[in-house]
Amino acid sequence: MGGKKVIECVFYSHVWSIYELEKLGFLTFEDALIVELAAESRFAPVFDKTDKSHKGIVALLQPGVHLHKLAIRQPGIKAPVILAPNPPVPIDIQLSAVSLLPSVESSVEKMILMIHVNDAAQFAGAYAVSDTFSIVWDVADYPGAELSELGRTLLNRQCLNRETWKGFFLCNHPHRHLPDIALRESILRALLKEFPTLEAA
Repeated sequence: MGGKKVIECVFYSHVWSIYELEKLGFLTFEDALIVELAAESRFAPVFDKTDKSHKGIVALLQPGVHLHKLAIRQPGIKAPVILAPNPPVPIDIQLSAVSLLPSVESSVEKMILMIHVNDAAQFAGAYAVSDTFSIVWDVADYPGAELSELGRTLLNRQCLNRETWKGFFLCNHPHRHLPDIALRESILRALLKEFPTLEAA
């Protein structure tokens, strides 16, 4: 209880990337927890939870709330997941709750903060509590300006150093195999050359 927790910030390109975390080696801890950070939950439609209310981590702003009680279990995902609040809660309030994660009493050894690439700038306030940073990209997604912007943001905030940068991970969900996957991957790798630190890590 209350010991040092590893907090990983994972940016992702597609909601189904959450199903690839174990395969990519993110869920090796005995007791891990996934926390979604979003203005409006992107995972709720995938989990068929759009019609249910979720307090999300903002419930931590109420004294005595246990972290695990905020999470749900989803088939196919090894760790419990805390969805973004529904109804939505202002991002600054969510960030206030995020700031409590390093000190909250919990048996959790590792927390994974999942942020969609398009939302990265809005949740930059969460970077301060994160120990490591990674990008999980499904090669079925064409890389766009948001990926370049994220690379610049992480570089400017000194998140790409040897201690904090965990890597750029490519995946492809089994239900997203496309005929031009190889072309998409080559375009992605060409873009990554703009950020040698990302490519090498």
